[in-house]
Amino acid sequence: MEKRIYLVRHGRPELPDRNTRFLGRSDLPLSEEGRKQAEELRSVFENLPLEGVFTSGLKRADETASIIAGHRDIPFTTLPALQEVAFGKWELLTMDEIRLKDPGAYEERGRDFANFRPEGGENFLEVQQRVWPAFLSLADEQRGDILVAAHSGVFKTILLTLLELPWQRLFTLRQDYCGVHVLLLSGGELLVERLNWSPRLGGEKSAARGELPDRGLPPGRTEGVRHAEGASGPFGMISLRAWVSLRT
Repeated sequence: MEKRIYLVRHGRPELPDRNTRFLGRSDLPLSEEGRKQAEELRSVFENLPLEGVFTSGLKRADETASIIAGHRDIPFTTLPALQEVAFGKWELLTMDEIRLKDPGAYEERGRDFANFRPEGGENFLEVQQRVWPAFLSLADEQRGDILVAAHSGVFKTILLTLLELPWQRLFTLRQDYCGVHVLLLSGGELLVERLNWSPRLGGEKSAARGELPDRGLPPGRTEGVRHAEGASGPFGMISLRAWVSLRT
């Protein structure tokens, strides 16, 4: 039996400006733009069979999931293990502010994403230790298609672990607001079908059909990748798949 897992990053939150900030555990709601982004996805998901919706419990993820689900009678479950990276004293600061206030720490982070921990926060290895087991349990226990509304750091952790990419490749995986990663669980294997799709990337015509354009794997990932010619899913044609076995 096949089932799909839709990883949906929340929409744009209510931030003071458009600067890139370290937004982790601050519980901000969606902005008006973020609500519109989620509404665009609702039209894509409205005809897809979803047996469950899972969120991190932070407002921006909960609101995104609620808008996408609409009035459908789908059970919601909160998974705190999927909350965003804790940034400690860096929380809500911009990149430029960190460079000026703490240049040594900023450079250290760039050298070692896996182990660097801002004061009062966590590093990506610690994020992996809470996120990956929770995700595997979720993937293994659910019988039908599910939607997971969470955060950039969480989904990048899942994908880097799944694709066996080094942490220094963290920023080769783009994650836009309301970008969708599509994973397929088939025969005990977890496969990547789509990366960071959104109606804005597909255009109005493809969004109306619920289709996704080809989104390949990050550059440099070749082991464990196979072509799936002619395969199709609810979001259109599948070109590349990478897998991890869930069999024990």
